[in-house]
Amino acid sequence: MGWAAAITVVIGLFALALFHAMIVDRQTTLDNLNQQLEDVRATNDKLRLNVARAEAPDRIVAVALYRLGMVEPDRLVYLTPVELDEGGGE
Repeated sequence: MGWAAAITVVIGLFALALFHAMIVDRQTTLDNLNQQLEDVRATNDKLRLNVARAEAPDRIVAVALYRLGMVEPDRLVYLTPVELDEGGGE
């Protein structure tokens, strides 16, 4: 009876140690995934900032004028829309 109890205790301790090892392994995996998530979020924030800078109206005007050689018009002409006939232009 004593040997059976001792073997049961040893098996129980072995199972407990195995369970704790699995918990530590899963926690390490979870920590790694959390770190990857933080890295991806930081990269995403940097990319959003780059997009915001690239879409800034002042930057677009500067690129148009100085890099692409565009010029500002001397005067603005607004066009008015013309309504077409219902017949399809026949």
